[in-house]
Amino acid sequence: MKSQAQQYKISNVQADQKKLFVYWADGHRSTFHYIWLRDNCYCSMCGDPRHGEKHFQIIDAPVDLEPLAVDWDNDRKLEISWKPDGHRSIYNAQWLRQHCYSSQEREHRQHHPILWDSQTLISPPQVTYEAVKAEDLGRLQLLKHLKDYGICFVRNLPPETATLESFSQSFGPLLETNYGRVFEIVVDRKSSQRSIANSAKNLIPHTDDAYQSAPPGIIFFHCLMANNDGGGQSTFVDGFQIAEVLRQEDPEAFELLCRYEVSFQKHYQARIDMRFSSPVFCLDSDDNLKQVRISNLFPAPLDLPEAVVESFYAASRKLMQLYTDPKYCLKQGLQPGDLVMFDNHRILHGRTAIGSNNQRRHLRYCSVDRDYFQSRQNLMEKEHDFY
Repeated sequence: MKSQAQQYKISNVQADQKKLFVYWADGHRSTFHYIWLRDNCYCSMCGDPRHGEKHFQIIDAPVDLEPLAVDWDNDRKLEISWKPDGHRSIYNAQWLRQHCYSSQEREHRQHHPILWDSQTLISPPQVTYEAVKAEDLGRLQLLKHLKDYGICFVRNLPPETATLESFSQSFGPLLETNYGRVFEIVVDRKSSQRSIANSAKNLIPHTDDAYQSAPPGIIFFHCLMANNDGGGQSTFVDGFQIAEVLRQEDPEAFELLCRYEVSFQKHYQARIDMRFSSPVFCLDSDDNLKQVRISNLFPAPLDLPEAVVESFYAASRKLMQLYTDPKYCLKQGLQPGDLVMFDNHRILHGRTAIGSNNQRRHLRYCSVDRDYFQSRQNLMEKEHDFY
């Protein structure tokens, strides 16, 4: 494995009319277009490096941008003076390598989630409440589990009502929803008219609040009370895993679910009437999965071109066969003091039916935006030199 010293040490620099070639001591070559370098100057004239704020505007740069001079030293910086105004830009060598956009380095920076099903996830990712509270490394491990697997269990929380708020708010502000900031999930006939979460029904795996333009990000379930008769078990499915299975088994079905939008709706008396449409699978520019949105609990009528209705229903049938297959479903009976956190944009969740003898089940629910989790992880990784 090449050392960081080699990785961030410049060994040579060459230039042509539009690009700068930076050669590194570990043998890698980076190509930086002049327009990219000029656009990423964060001197005091071009921006504020403390906040990432930018003042420079790309229309202010000449189309035929070229350097007057290029200077560099081995492991610290690269300096460019630009035509025609002599503006001086200085780039830290480590920063340049970490932002190299060669296919090799872009692939290296790409996070590869660990896909799982009930057979491969023999031991679900978990941490203890004591470890998270006691040290940053415990919290960083939790965040890493969440990033890799999309889910993490936290054990040994006090089964008290105030615990959820204090724990979850340490990651970011709680989201306000139509259920409030914290939602009590108990089997209750009156409450079940407002939310099926409070019913005793079996709930198949789903994305929470798929009818919203921005569904909740990281969801927390904290168990305060549960019977041990086997009813009301929580179920979880890796939406990225079933998406990749479908992509391999039926590429045409996968493409339909990426291209066409599914409609969702939620209405409750005269208080709520929410609707949103989105593809089931959202991909980035490299065809990597970014988001899964699946919910058979609050569907709206499909609004699709006539020619694709039958094939789209066939694709939806195959998808449902996957996410309701026990092979892909992790089943966990939460006990008092257990908390589970999961990424609602990746992990589907549900619950087995609650029998008449399991009326004591009580979970508390809240959520935090995904951006706050990513920010927290970025800061902690920098603090502990994990890149």
